[in-house]
Amino acid sequence: MERLIEIKNMTKSFGNKTILKNVNMTINKGDSIAIIGHNGSGKSTLLKIICKLSSINEGEIKYYKKIKFNYVPERFPKMPITPRQYILKTGLIEGITKNEIEDRCSELFRKFFMEKMIDTPIKYLSKGSIQKVSVIQALITKPDILLLDEPLSGQDVDSEKVFIKLIDGLIKEGITVVMSCHDSILINSLSNLVYEVKERNIEKVDYLKASCREYDILVFNGSSNIKERYKDIKKQVKKIDVDENKIKLVVDKSRSNDILKTMLNYGYELRRMYSEEF
Repeated sequence: MERLIEIKNMTKSFGNKTILKNVNMTINKGDSIAIIGHNGSGKSTLLKIICKLSSINEGEIKYYKKIKFNYVPERFPKMPITPRQYILKTGLIEGITKNEIEDRCSELFRKFFMEKMIDTPIKYLSKGSIQKVSVIQALITKPDILLLDEPLSGQDVDSEKVFIKLIDGLIKEGITVVMSCHDSILINSLSNLVYEVKERNIEKVDYLKASCREYDILVFNGSSNIKERYKDIKKQVKKIDVDENKIKLVVDKSRSNDILKTMLNYGYELRRMYSEEF
């Protein structure tokens, strides 16, 4: 097992606030690590520290070789350039030829259902689409370590499956993945190690890999003010995707009828219903 990074007794503070304290962690080649924890616990900070985007106050981080990182942040800036222009610029910086970039870019945009958005300025895209651009940029080249910060934020179910398949392929090629996430589907599908950030430290946890279960997918048309009613149904569904006036719910089969009645009572129109395994 080839060791890539070793973190020893690391402490990170912002002003008088300590975010992480006495953290110890080892990252080996081929690891697929999920970092879980509540919002604000320090997951994103830890990823930035790993790839040297943030410094530490105490402790030591040892890199056993020169490491190429590709990083997908949780929040991607709304820039005036198009996805095509952005991917081309970043690819050229990486030393890839224009033809290679365009071939790989076209393939990934197709897989993520973004062909019609490739020449739309990024600032006009939805949060989920912007996140896809960030993921595509990170997949144009192969890194030693791929860092992912809530990579499925705002993604629809179909794009989620594409993402999992692509990342699983990279892992099988020996690329190391470290991701901050809370999505059990993602963790169960990709991770062999799970760390929880808790009380400013991290600890390895046993994360039970659930067997595949069948869920109902309910697709509705209606106002996107579903977010205002999110508290009413979030405990009853596994996932909610909102794209303009289309709402897609991933629902345990035992709760489908109740959720369907609730959504119809809210005035939403059922457009499609089907089942899938996760």
